[in-house]
Amino acid sequence: MRKRILFKIVAPFVVALGAASCDGDEGNTCGGPTPEERARNQAVFDALAPSCQGCHITGARGYFASIEAFESLVVYNPAVVVPGKPDGSELIRLLEGKGTGAFKQMPIAGPPFAEIAASGSTKMTMAQIREWVTNLESRTADPLPSIEARRITRLSAEDVGRALYQQLGLSDDDFYIAASAFDIPHKTSQNDDLYPFTSPDSIPAPYENLPVERFAALGGGSAPNQMKADGTVSPSFLGMITQLAQRWCGLALDKSGNTALLPAGASVQTGSADAASVKSVIRAWYLHFHAVDATDADVDRVFSTVFVPLEMEKDARNAYVGTCSYFIRHPDWIFY
Repeated sequence: MRKRILFKIVAPFVVALGAASCDGDEGNTCGGPTPEERARNQAVFDALAPSCQGCHITGARGYFASIEAFESLVVYNPAVVVPGKPDGSELIRLLEGKGTGAFKQMPIAGPPFAEIAASGSTKMTMAQIREWVTNLESRTADPLPSIEARRITRLSAEDVGRALYQQLGLSDDDFYIAASAFDIPHKTSQNDDLYPFTSPDSIPAPYENLPVERFAALGGGSAPNQMKADGTVSPSFLGMITQLAQRWCGLALDKSGNTALLPAGASVQTGSADAASVKSVIRAWYLHFHAVDATDADVDRVFSTVFVPLEMEKDARNAYVGTCSYFIRHPDWIFY
């Protein structure tokens, strides 16, 4: 009851504050663009993307990573576009080869966009882009966080690699050997059955392409390779994280002297007959993988519904591998 009363008291103030934050001078509204504005912005995005996306699809200057990024970083950024004033907009100056900043033109190599457009090789002319800026309505970013913003996000491909290496006690040495070609150092896979994955931007770079394909399946991006990072929970991500979890858990448990998962002296042959020992491992893995101090009920549930059935299916080692994989594939590990 107290929470409901508090909500009734606070909610009107939150709504009022939100409304106040969006008030401003006429023609200087905040919030997202209207559907009509989005359509016009999308047309410009589509026209510029072929010339700009190669360098600006990822990273700090990922202006063309998405229409949302384009609008946030370019369209409604007064340092780049001044609504109603094409001659005062750095974007127009860059496209016409008259930039006043670090770069004089875009794209930086070859003729500027205006010359490319003049040859009829683009979807829009410079006159049309200038008209778009002239008719553009100014918008101010709302200082309040959006109630529709995501509260959680999943681990990136890079995060997955770092976390698994640390939590499973693995490293590049378990998957690659040092090599070189024409005196250029790289790393080559010891055995692709180990399911290595790595970014194409890593140093040393991978020699084979399969580790890079796995990295891409996890949503990894690469500026040099023009691979856009994908932070969604896609089918390829789910399929790849499942395969990696199974294979790498087995590799970690079998690695000699590795105490990342099992304490020194413990064995993957210790099965459910010694329930106390197995439950001790499960409790430790809750803290290890999920940073959670598990309850007895949590431990009993994983023991009875995950470990024991997998052991009955084959053996104790199979149960440890599957239980380890369970913790990695769990939403509490994937999301933060």
